[in-house]
Amino acid sequence: MSKSQTDSQPPRIVEEMTMYIAMVVRNSMDDFHSRHLSDDQMKELNPLIRNAICTALHAAGRLCVSKGAEAFVNFHTRMIPAYWENPVILEDFRAMEARLDAPSTEEA
Repeated sequence: MSKSQTDSQPPRIVEEMTMYIAMVVRNSMDDFHSRHLSDDQMKELNPLIRNAICTALHAAGRLCVSKGAEAFVNFHTRMIPAYWENPVILEDFRAMEARLDAPSTEEA
């Protein structure tokens, strides 16, 4: 792989999705943060989370064009433990969607 491919930046959409996903992750950790982590620890943890999300999205987007990306995704996919629960939708989203997408009495 050439140096330019190795050093390439993720596309802008990957950067934007990373920031969005990282904020959802950060907000979902707020109670955990206040109980268990100092602000300094969160300051160190946040870029680790953002960079991992960015790398995962970038690698997934390059599966068809990069053997390295394919190997990276396959390696990490194989590492997912069988005991991990399936992901669920956060209650904050469910509540917001129910509140904002509910038919109004004016529409009925």
